[in-house]
Amino acid sequence: MRARVSRVWARLRRLMPLRFAGLILVAAAGAALRFSEAEVDYLLRPVALVALALVAVCVALVLVTTLVVRRVVKGQPAGVPPELESGAELTTSFRVPNVRALGLLDVSLEWVTPPGFRATLVRAEGRLGERVSALERGRHDTLVRRLTVEDVFGLSALSFEVSWPITLRVTPVAAPVSATLAASRSSGDAWSHPSGRAEGDLVEMRSYAHGDSMRHVLWRTFARTRRLLVRMPERAVAPQPLNVAFLIAGAHDEPTAGVARVFLEQGLLGPDFVFAADGALKPTTRVPEAIEQIIDSVRVRGEGARGLDGLATQVEPHRLGACVVFAPPVDGAWREKLVAMSRRLSVPATVIIGVDTAGDEVAAPPARVPKWMLREDAAVTQATHLVALREKLEADGFPVRVVHRPTGKLV
Repeated sequence: MRARVSRVWARLRRLMPLRFAGLILVAAAGAALRFSEAEVDYLLRPVALVALALVAVCVALVLVTTLVVRRVVKGQPAGVPPELESGAELTTSFRVPNVRALGLLDVSLEWVTPPGFRATLVRAEGRLGERVSALERGRHDTLVRRLTVEDVFGLSALSFEVSWPITLRVTPVAAPVSATLAASRSSGDAWSHPSGRAEGDLVEMRSYAHGDSMRHVLWRTFARTRRLLVRMPERAVAPQPLNVAFLIAGAHDEPTAGVARVFLEQGLLGPDFVFAADGALKPTTRVPEAIEQIIDSVRVRGEGARGLDGLATQVEPHRLGACVVFAPPVDGAWREKLVAMSRRLSVPATVIIGVDTAGDEVAAPPARVPKWMLREDAAVTQATHLVALREKLEADGFPVRVVHRPTGKLV
């Protein structure tokens, strides 16, 4: 019932041109007129008439301008490309008449449907263009824009909505490839770039074979033993591709989704991988299908890791020995489900968490400032929850790696 009343009140507010400040001004001007007639005040009466005239002019301008803008907007296509990346800004081909040039009016824009987008109006080609950025991944088929025309005094405003059928696919922005990401698929004391050669120093030996370089022959050993030996490089980095990977959907999981995407697209899971995301019916071995599963996992954020155990049963048991789980940075019921699934593994899964804010980017408050004077910062709160989550996962026996998505480095 309360939600219905809120919707009706919001609709009435959009249809009523006067705002609260305008209503107060009209009421005050009306009271001043009655008072001036009773007291024969020739100074207060003109002021009240000017106030009423200002409100009337603002309402008329807003009403006429809204009709013009609505007619122009409804005749345009949606102007949104079919592909977007979360976090990236894009200026669409959608245009609005530049009513700000009049100096008395302003216009604002927002996306009602789909949620998770930030839209603003900027000057473009003598008109107002739309700049939009997606905050999260997803797939959408309907766009509803709400435009609001108002006067600069805040006395009157009118809003209207226009919808378009669209086909929009938003993928999570991927983290850049860095050498530290190779740590999750290799063993040894040194890491190489994923595209580099996995070779160490020339410390091993073997018998000479046709085609070996003469520079690598051990001539001193040949002089003593008459055996022709050559040096060979040590395998300082032994690639061990991860065979199985899961993505758990949850609150604030967009950075983790971007890290999972770079693992897939850059081959960090190896050529023979199996991937599954929350909400998927079965695991996949193809990168395009895995990316689609990552996008669709946003729909089951409230049920993180619900199908994790079922997906694990569809994978051969011997492949679960090298498993990685991409997890959200916020603790939840998914952690208990992950612990239950890990009981069937011979080796605990490696948990990878993506974040957009590194620990050194969160500034500590001054020591002399009392805590009751500090406002709770979202970044500090998220970092605190992340530290607690990491401690709980490590207590459960999971190796945990936190990846800073903007740089691709381990935190």
